Amino acid sequence: MFYTKIRLLIISVFLLGFTFCSIQENKSEVVLDRAEQLMTQSPDSALHLLEIEVHPKELSEEAFNKYILLSVQAKDKTHRSIADDTLVFKAKEYFEKTGKIDKAALASFYSGLILAEKNEKEAAMSAYLEAESYAKEYGDNTLKGLIEHCVGDLYLAQLMNEEAISRYKKAALYFKESGNYKNEIISFDKLGMSYFVNNQLDSSFFYYDKSLHLATVHKDSSEFVFILQNIGSAFSTSGNTIQARDYFKKSIGYATTNGQKAKLYFNIAYSFNKENNRDSTLSYLNKSLSLIQAEDEFSLKYGIYQLLSNIEENTGNYKEALIYHKEYTKELNKVIKKKNNQAILDVQKKYNFELVQNENNRLLIEKQSAFLIILILLVFILAMVIVFYWKNVKNKEALSDAEHKISNMKDLADSFNEKENSFRKVLLQHFDILKKVALIETHLREDEKKQGQRLLRKVNEIVYNEKSIDWDLIYLTMEQLYKGFPSALRSKYTQLDESEFRICCLAYAGLSNTEISVIMNFSVNTIQMKKSSVRKKLGIDGYGNIIDFLSKSLK
Repeated sequence: MFYTKIRLLIISVFLLGFTFCSIQENKSEVVLDRAEQLMTQSPDSALHLLEIEVHPKELSEEAFNKYILLSVQAKDKTHRSIADDTLVFKAKEYFEKTGKIDKAALASFYSGLILAEKNEKEAAMSAYLEAESYAKEYGDNTLKGLIEHCVGDLYLAQLMNEEAISRYKKAALYFKESGNYKNEIISFDKLGMSYFVNNQLDSSFFYYDKSLHLATVHKDSSEFVFILQNIGSAFSTSGNTIQARDYFKKSIGYATTNGQKAKLYFNIAYSFNKENNRDSTLSYLNKSLSLIQAEDEFSLKYGIYQLLSNIEENTGNYKEALIYHKEYTKELNKVIKKKNNQAILDVQKKYNFELVQNENNRLLIEKQSAFLIILILLVFILAMVIVFYWKNVKNKEALSDAEHKISNMKDLADSFNEKENSFRKVLLQHFDILKKVALIETHLREDEKKQGQRLLRKVNEIVYNEKSIDWDLIYLTMEQLYKGFPSALRSKYTQLDESEFRICCLAYAGLSNTEISVIMNFSVNTIQMKKSSVRKKLGIDGYGNIIDFLSKSLK
């Protein structure tokens, strides 16, 4: 049985090795699936997985194109520039060629976003319309809403407000159907801004109020702040600085982060600057700056320092203006450096996929071959270790068992008294205790006494392979010496099995657990367990004395 288990273990480890090779090959693809699941709720985590744990070299062609698409999607959702992620154009072609309509639609949409970011409006519009035609085939309302919204942005940028409004309304409907309330809020906000630009204030505030109501219903304070800030910005753009400040100040009460509050204070300062109110401008700029000292807000910092420098320059305080200008330059360099670093990372990710894939296939084959060889060696070593360990354990157990039996036999021999006239004497004579101990002493060589399993076999041959005990004679002797005890016990307690009956008789005759174990060829633990069973069958509580119980019950 043990060797069967060993063989099964070796086979299992071997199969595990082959499975591991396959898993290693597909590990990055598993991470891709995980990133795709995280995309909606946690795009930051999805992007982290894609950038840290996915190795493009290990991907198949399909998985590589999926990786490109997911990377662009994660960057967009985390508000990072995707202008240089032009590999998504090839991913779009691949998904079109393979008939993956849902991914072709998404890749077309992001192609449009990239082209729009590059200010290629006509090409972007064409990509959006292509994405729209694909999206209609499989009914993704969220994607449909995004496409309509982005087309609306293109129209708005070209001052085609009516066309933009039409698209934003369609986007809001799609987002409502898909349950995407955040994007629905953004669409209402864009509608409010579009009507504001057209000077249709009633319609503008109708949609602004709808977006605020939706943010309130969903208890989304960040969206609430975003809308109030946009309303303030709309008033500020139109020159109504007082109303603009009212909305900025109102939104501060809902802001949850120092970064949000700092931007709002900056907007208030900017509105005061338009009115040439130097003191109030400086007051709010300092408030804004105090909130972002420990935050990664380079863009806001350089905006603040630029405005401070301009104020001091306009008042003739050139020394102070120069100090602020240096701070402005420092923060601007940080922004540029951050963008350049990201651009470098993006460029590094661009390579000839097919050449890398071929090289990777070669390396993967070599790696798998080496792994299999190592795995086979490990399995062999593991098997040898297990076999050796098992033999060693069994040998130690046998040696211990044999030593206990020899010791117990010697104890019985030492307790034998030729002059004694008792059941113990009759039993030990019948068991031939003195002869068996002598045989053990004379028949065992010193080297045998150190070999557990061989020693145990030899002891068992000497002690138990001789003529077996005649229990009928033992019972007859007890009948004479103990006033019919065996008959009374068997008659009254029929629930006892034969081994339990014998243990009761031997114990009643005064033999210890150790002596009973030698006579019956059981371990001491087994004798104790069987005595517990006897107590249970006889109704003796806990560890009650069996002999006292039987002495009273069999009177």
